[in-house]
Amino acid sequence: MISVDEAFDTFRRRLELSKTEQADASRRQRDVRKCIAAEFDIEDDFLTGSYARHTKTKPLKDVDIFFCLGSEDRHWRDKPPIEVLREFETVLAEQYGDDETELGRRCVTVEFDKKNPTTDEDGKVLSVDAVPAIKVGNDFEIPDRVLDRWIKTNPKAHADAAVTKNKALNQRWKPLVKMLKRWNRSAGKPIKPAFLIEVMAMDLIQGPLTTDSEEIQRFFAAARTAVTQDWPDPAGLGPPVSDQMDAAQRAIAVPALRDAEVRASRARRLDASGSTGDALALWREIMGKYFPTR
Repeated sequence: MISVDEAFDTFRRRLELSKTEQADASRRQRDVRKCIAAEFDIEDDFLTGSYARHTKTKPLKDVDIFFCLGSEDRHWRDKPPIEVLREFETVLAEQYGDDETELGRRCVTVEFDKKNPTTDEDGKVLSVDAVPAIKVGNDFEIPDRVLDRWIKTNPKAHADAAVTKNKALNQRWKPLVKMLKRWNRSAGKPIKPAFLIEVMAMDLIQGPLTTDSEEIQRFFAAARTAVTQDWPDPAGLGPPVSDQMDAAQRAIAVPALRDAEVRASRARRLDASGSTGDALALWREIMGKYFPTR
């Protein structure tokens, strides 16, 4: 029987993107780029979000692409955010179909294989998010149809912060974030958006680190209070990252984190008492299907 430490090591490796997923992501995002570039003046486009920061977990959803509008299309900045988003939606729907294209808060999402979903989603890119953007100095503005205004952001600053944090914790921070995101998905996404987990983990995960199991339990315990607080944009530009965590969502997240912390504590006690098999089974219940039990 494997140890709990060995199980977490396997869990970490299972969450890493396979060559098939990487190749599929590359093909999918190139196709979306060509589609948008054919209809808009794009001065630059680049990958962003958790995929670009290497904190994305399986299945591979929401591969974000920033499309920086050139001079011929900067006029969209003078219009309500919904207008450029609808124009992106129209262009992408012509290529991928209305059923596979969805208007988001700050992007337009193209969903692949939506008509013919399979039980096993490994090895697949399930969606790509196309984000209109305007470059302003070293920062960017993107449309937010909920706030009904263009908001400032800097995804490159987010990526730099993640690299710095990961390096400071001996390359262990990003794997821990992936594990926590996998828990969040397995638990029904009590924390929204998933980026909020990264932002909280910047503060809540501090060195020196112990075992993965202990660090995961510590995060659950600390996040029970932290998720009720407001978490600003790390770049200090846009609205709070926690703005989706209203009272109703926090009422879901707090008990979910409490339950995860209680069960993680029990799993660690089982392992300490020599009941490793029971500990592994409980960790799988907590962390989801990718966690091994043997």
